[in-house]
Amino acid sequence: MKKLLVALTALLGLASHSIIAQQTNQNSTQELIKSVISNYEQAWNRHDARALAEQYHTDATWVNWFGAYYKGRAEIEKHYLTTHSTYFKATHFTTRSIEDITLVKPDMALVHVRTDLSGDERYPGQTFRFRRTILLTNKEGGWRILAGQNAKLNEGID
Repeated sequence: MKKLLVALTALLGLASHSIIAQQTNQNSTQELIKSVISNYEQAWNRHDARALAEQYHTDATWVNWFGAYYKGRAEIEKHYLTTHSTYFKATHFTTRSIEDITLVKPDMALVHVRTDLSGDERYPGQTFRFRRTILLTNKEGGWRILAGQNAKLNEGID
């Protein structure tokens, strides 16, 4: 009986160690994902199209708030170059909150982010609120956006 108790105690110790390691790894992963979101915001506010595009994988896709579809980092960067040299050149982008991070797999996360955008020359004096749905994956040496869509929130939508 004593041997059985020792064996069970050892198994419980291993299990709890595994759970702690898993939680630590998940926290580390969430911090890396949050850094992609922060890097995106900083690059936007510098109007740095290359740094914005670097937050995407080379084979990424993006759908903007008007429904335009961009495929591949090069096309996404070209879009940012165009917009940030014209109507977005004086914009300010703010991450209001990360609503959730769902690890679909250890190397894949679905993230919902609330953001604000002000300074769009097409809409003087207006601030727009968005909910971004982003799929991030850990490949090509780090966490980056694989796909996403930006939805403009109408008044009254939280």
